[in-house]
Amino acid sequence: MKFRSAALVTILLATPTLAIADTPNGVTVIDLHSAPQTDQSSLSPATGEQSSSLRTMGAVDGYEILTQPLEADEFFVAGVTWEGTAPDGVDIRVLENGAWSDWYALELEIGEGGNDGTEAFIAGGAEGVQARIAGASLPSELNLVLTSGNGGEAVEETAPEAAAVAPASGTDAAESINADEVGPEKLMSTGPEGISEDAVAQPRTMSVQSTAKVPAPAVVSRAEWGETRVPPAWTPQYAKLGGAVIHHTAGTNNYTQAQAPGVVRSVHDYHTYDSGRGWDDIGYNYLVDKYGTIYEGRYGTLLSTGDQMVVGGHAAPANTGSMGISVMGNYTGSVQPTQASITSIENIIAWKFSEAGVNPKGTWTFYNSRTGTNQTVNAILGHRDVSSTVCPGNIYPLLSNIRNNVQTKIDSAGKPVRGDNDLVLYRTNDFSPISTDIQYFGKTGDEFYVGNVLGYGDLPFTRRGNLFTFATGPTSPTSTQKYTIGTVGQQVFTGDLDGDGGESLILRTGNRFDIYDNPAVNKPTRSINYGRSGDEVFVFDWDGDGNDEIAVRRGNAFHLKWMVTSGNADKVINYGRVGDEVYVGNWNGGSIDTITVRRGNTYHMSYSNVSGNADRKFNYGKATDNVVVGDWDRDGKDGIGVVRDLTK
Repeated sequence: MKFRSAALVTILLATPTLAIADTPNGVTVIDLHSAPQTDQSSLSPATGEQSSSLRTMGAVDGYEILTQPLEADEFFVAGVTWEGTAPDGVDIRVLENGAWSDWYALELEIGEGGNDGTEAFIAGGAEGVQARIAGASLPSELNLVLTSGNGGEAVEETAPEAAAVAPASGTDAAESINADEVGPEKLMSTGPEGISEDAVAQPRTMSVQSTAKVPAPAVVSRAEWGETRVPPAWTPQYAKLGGAVIHHTAGTNNYTQAQAPGVVRSVHDYHTYDSGRGWDDIGYNYLVDKYGTIYEGRYGTLLSTGDQMVVGGHAAPANTGSMGISVMGNYTGSVQPTQASITSIENIIAWKFSEAGVNPKGTWTFYNSRTGTNQTVNAILGHRDVSSTVCPGNIYPLLSNIRNNVQTKIDSAGKPVRGDNDLVLYRTNDFSPISTDIQYFGKTGDEFYVGNVLGYGDLPFTRRGNLFTFATGPTSPTSTQKYTIGTVGQQVFTGDLDGDGGESLILRTGNRFDIYDNPAVNKPTRSINYGRSGDEVFVFDWDGDGNDEIAVRRGNAFHLKWMVTSGNADKVINYGRVGDEVYVGNWNGGSIDTITVRRGNTYHMSYSNVSGNADRKFNYGKATDNVVVGDWDRDGKDGIGVVRDLTK
């Protein structure tokens, strides 16, 4: 990763005394004492009066350090670390997509083990950075750390072709956008005044009627987001789970869905390496991006079962017995968290609390090593409840609703509630003739489908006209997300066309397939033409490459392609009879999806995509049932579901 001054490229390249270090793990470290500085004579007005931001930061004669705008290769996380006395304040702004952000004041995290430093500042693939440091006496070691998440990236020595964009004139002393929310006041409550009113009388464990387990949400594991480079040297310690601490990070919130895994890797690198915080692993147990995707954080988190949780490093002095969930992005001022991220927080907590028997509307008592006393807090709490911080910003006022929604999810896992729904889904994982796993969802007249469109696993969704209503969980009741997509009358399919674990929504008109990777955007990501308008269509991974493909059926002949493109079929197989109802899925946990045909209520299931006899035959449901397919328990094997209208 290269690093250079936008204004003094030649000088930087020719000056060997500038302290810039590229580590082999895609982390750039800049000695702020040696970095090129901006002339601070322009910071104060002609009268000599300091700006309000300088007074807030505590600087006597302005900032002690104000770097020049510096250009860097793309990075996703920035932070400042030091050894010795902490600075009074640290502000950062970044260059993203050719424009400079506002200044952000970073919270100082001191005495949490490893290196003292700021919180991680998340950027959306920034290509420039500027830092300013306040304090009458600064530590001798003071470093700006940039992480790209691209471990092992080679250093590029060539000079840039063009200088980076300069910030707007007169903004060097502009107040940080969150200056009013970063201060030295102590926010931690050591008494019951911060506990929600209905939590005080609540017992820690739930009633017998609410002990059913909430299914696990979809979680991107460490291996899946790329943590294979530096396994932790420490031995994980586990403790009885009692609370969930909610966090947010600092940053511009401009990362894309494709960049989000790189952001997670970058947070990991900043937390882990000696050049950053030096904790030997990521501090949080889970991270959630603004799109609602959940990522495993600290090693051992997904290995935590029952009432146990691996001890993290996210909320000293309340790490032992808690799980830390951090939403990636800054949610202060007018910036609100997305509903998708809040739903994912609720799904994580409902899952783990139902396993551990923790009451989401109850309290948690832990030993506070800083005060030497026991401290009682809400079982679902914000970082600010145990540390001097404003974290989690605008998520904090939502905690009461989160507690209520988590309780609803746990209660729903114990007993499905029909509510105003007319449709019921009966699910089976083992093809047994009796299903005890049911979910009420949808109204008479709704078209009913199943897919992993939102990233929460195979869940039901309905269409009425071109309004889609997606369930966010497998329980009744469940929260929903609604989107207007496509046009009335299009055929509906779902499929994981790029192998990322989520499914695209596919709408068909004639032989044109409109593919929507993001249901919130009513515009196809791409479109292809395949087959004929009268073909019967199936979407499944028939070749085991990890990507679903579009197949068409004519009579009993299936026309298969290796890739989702226009053109002729790559393979044709015959299976079943003309008139059979056809379903596709991964029935045995193998590497491929295969074909099953239904005649009446008898299923003829194949485990290989070749012509011939069925590998399994069984009866299920009624001949009039509407049949759907899904991996209900997320074990890698699909099961059958039938949908019935209770009004008929």
